[in-house]
Amino acid sequence: MNKIALCGVALVALSGCDVATEIAGDAISGEVRTQYVERCQGVAEGAGIAAERISAACECSADTFAEDFAADGNLDIDRARIEEVLRICVEGSGAAAPAEG
Repeated sequence: MNKIALCGVALVALSGCDVATEIAGDAISGEVRTQYVERCQGVAEGAGIAAERISAACECSADTFAEDFAADGNLDIDRARIEEVLRICVEGSGAAAPAEG
């Protein structure tokens, strides 16, 4: 009987760890996204994207990077890649993309 009780306690403890890990992962993901969007805004300004479109374009690009990471586990975030994804997001929104510079 003690073994059954011990197994039950262990399963509850492990379930709690999974939930805590998931919550911590979500918090880290949120913080990483926030930092990315802040960096993206600087890149977008430098790339000549209209100020009123920067926030939406950076949110779109953050979503794109998250999807890329979920698909293949790679996260290639450098200035050139951010600019490329921003252009795709701006074109997809129907706004004119900035000229190549």
